[in-house]
Amino acid sequence: MSEKPKSAMGVLAVNRALTILDVFRGTSGPLSLKEMSERTGLYKSTILRLLGSLETFGYVRRLDNGSYTLGPTLAELGAVYRGSFNLEVHVQPVLDRIVAETNENASFYVPEGDKRICLFRSEAAQMIRDHIRVGDALEATQGASGKAITAFQGGLPHSAKADELMFSSIGERHPDMAAVAAPVFGMRGKLIGSLTISGPKNRFGPKERKTYSRIALREAVALSVQLGTAPGNLPEV
Repeated sequence: MSEKPKSAMGVLAVNRALTILDVFRGTSGPLSLKEMSERTGLYKSTILRLLGSLETFGYVRRLDNGSYTLGPTLAELGAVYRGSFNLEVHVQPVLDRIVAETNENASFYVPEGDKRICLFRSEAAQMIRDHIRVGDALEATQGASGKAITAFQGGLPHSAKADELMFSSIGERHPDMAAVAAPVFGMRGKLIGSLTISGPKNRFGPKERKTYSRIALREAVALSVQLGTAPGNLPEV
């Protein structure tokens, strides 16, 4: 009987180890060897060998009663994963793309207490436009972006319809300006901020607001998925 190639054995071992880690999904506490065997379909002896390696590298931790829980290495990797999201890398190209498509200003706001802060912005080549600068703090309850942020402070519901994620305003922050916006979410549906398209209200008639709202929603949904939101919780656009 020929021995399996080492590469194939290695892949199988990794798959089994990851299967063991996966059984902790949806649990709130430790699992016994018996429970892991029942959930994975693997022999206890096989699980014990793999648990030895996982414990060595901190992926699991054995408790005094013989059960196992997830280890600190996973928390460290989770922090690295969250820190890998450099918002500017993801957001600025979206704003530039919106400006190229609409020839109106595009901004990204984040909530900060009772304010919303302009974190990123892309300017349109227009003589008349709204003059917002990166770092400006505006009222969180005013304007399309403020509405989007206020409406979803608690995060994204399990699912949301397209029309629930589109907001608009005319003359709220400034009597001559208008805007449309859509919220942006991250992992587990946490609110990150909002994408906004803005300009003089004479260029934001009903037809333009409808078109720009769908552009903002399209980009906000795509950006949310990049930042970790489950696609199934977002509308198809």
